Amino acid sequence: MSRSGTSQHDEPQRQRALIEASLVRAVEPTDELVLPLRRSVVVQYQTAASGAVELWLYYGDRTISFDEPALFPFGEALAQQSRFVAHVATTWGNGYPWERVGVLLEQLVEAGVLHLADWREPVELTGGPCPAPLPPGPARTARTWDECPALTEDLVGRALDPGHLELVIPVFRVAHPALDADGRQVGESNVFPKALRLDTPTRWRTCVYPGTRYQPDRPMNVTALKAMRAHWPEVMTALAVLRERYLERFPQARAGWTVGDLERLATFVLAVPTYQLARVAGRVGNGALHPALSSMFRVTDGLRMTMHQMLFVPVGEPTLSPDAPMNAAEILAYAERNHSFHSEHGVCAGPRAMIETFLAVLVDGATPPQSGSPGPAMRRALDDWEAAFDYAMHGLRAYAAVFAVWPAMTRAYETLAGLADGWAGVPSAAVDALRARLHGHLETLRASTFLATERWRVDREAVYADMYARCGNGLAGGAGTDLPLTAAVAGRRAPRAEAVDAALDRHLRTRLGSGDEATVIGLRECLIEFALQLQALIRVGVVEQAAINRLLGRPAPSVAFGARELDIHNLLQGADSRRLPFLIDEIRALLGISLEIDEHDIHVATLDTDGAAAGRPSPAPGGRWPAGSHPSDPTTTVRNAS
Repeated sequence: MSRSGTSQHDEPQRQRALIEASLVRAVEPTDELVLPLRRSVVVQYQTAASGAVELWLYYGDRTISFDEPALFPFGEALAQQSRFVAHVATTWGNGYPWERVGVLLEQLVEAGVLHLADWREPVELTGGPCPAPLPPGPARTARTWDECPALTEDLVGRALDPGHLELVIPVFRVAHPALDADGRQVGESNVFPKALRLDTPTRWRTCVYPGTRYQPDRPMNVTALKAMRAHWPEVMTALAVLRERYLERFPQARAGWTVGDLERLATFVLAVPTYQLARVAGRVGNGALHPALSSMFRVTDGLRMTMHQMLFVPVGEPTLSPDAPMNAAEILAYAERNHSFHSEHGVCAGPRAMIETFLAVLVDGATPPQSGSPGPAMRRALDDWEAAFDYAMHGLRAYAAVFAVWPAMTRAYETLAGLADGWAGVPSAAVDALRARLHGHLETLRASTFLATERWRVDREAVYADMYARCGNGLAGGAGTDLPLTAAVAGRRAPRAEAVDAALDRHLRTRLGSGDEATVIGLRECLIEFALQLQALIRVGVVEQAAINRLLGRPAPSVAFGARELDIHNLLQGADSRRLPFLIDEIRALLGISLEIDEHDIHVATLDTDGAAAGRPSPAPGGRWPAGSHPSDPTTTVRNAS
């Protein structure tokens, strides 16, 4: 048997003392052992890289693997026990000698899986009502992205033009803060950003479903479950229709689903209600969305998030390629062992039978078990499927382009930290501060992000590239639009400008001092490369955003989209989630250099003692510089061809 585990949850002092007491002596045959919350154990057989079959048990934050077939019956029997006398384990399967069983039981006690019988934790949960796990909702009124400029101004102090919305708010989150006709937000407790979540009356109960959701500290939202049940037949019928519509655009998926296919399918389903809320003509107002549409969004968002986890989260198990085959059974197994049914505060309220039905209909193409004719609101939404499909595909392409900035940014952070470390010139306070702060960010990058290694960054860029190309292939009349993201970025990359090189070089020497020519050049090259890559990615995203605006009947933006606008998504996550500051902000804070980048311009300036760009007016409200301000040295602006 091999075992692995993550850090234990915080426990009261009494419980820690009980654990420590259980480790001071060997397990005796007459000891009574407890497997608290036995129903939370998930048992799965998996094939190792060597091709050998292994038995895995998932129990809370611990995993136990058995790689010896002779021990498989032991592991299966263990998962069925709540309490047992130690020597009884010798009778499991075909029987085992105590010398073998005693060692296994001691390992399990040491890992905190088994405990001596004086363990006080409940063996079974009651499933009763419990208090809300969420803090009070910070929002006092229901607001949506219809009021985009005022909303972002209130939330982060920067007004965002509505014509840039999907470059900042991913298409699969645009509907989150909107109310349905039941008075509930589409995103329920997962509303993004958190500042828009309302304090909606909700009933919570302890989850008693077997599997990883079976635990006392994360309850389930039974109010949302009640609404889901009320519209379940209609939702399942609609999902069967949308599955077929997806296959019209991606017929190759009829031969077998991939992870990338299922992410696109799920995003398309989410776009059906979102399109009703986002389009200009015939828009469904806030509070008027039919609950069948909001319920369809919520149940399908669970699938989208699971696919996202498979593609982007390299913790627990390696990420999967967008081309990796996927089926309903493996989705359910993955979700169990990787805690995909869990959110920050609660767990999915859907019983396993409902989840299996949902996956059977949407993934396997099964006939919905209950017939439910779509009502007028659902029929209107289904009639708009082509526009919703293109909205989803353009939205994912925009997402792929602008979010590819983050691998590039973390790579730049790592390069800058290495260069600062190697400074061989005249010592200075500026260099010391740069080195110390970059090292702090490097530690955060490596300890707290999913971009900690170059391999993870390359994998993520590959997912974005696949997303951009495949979504282009699925657009109406999409032949020839499946250009790889790398090629699209290269085609929109501005020529390198000598004026920007010279200005950046001058500002770096002014701030850091002299004596290390190689490091100054390295810092300059890294910043220029990042600036050009950032601008090119923005340009690719802007093309997709323009297509979205035309599709929705939304006016074109009146200002250019740039790095300051891109950073709004980072700011909306709040201080707790923002693990790394936006690199442009750090360059400004550490080196006194302002790098302003938008789809047209790259502007370099030194800052005066007040933090404003020397010789240049301050930004207007919303972060835009006044039109026509092109100051002379010490600022340099290079306008590139669009």
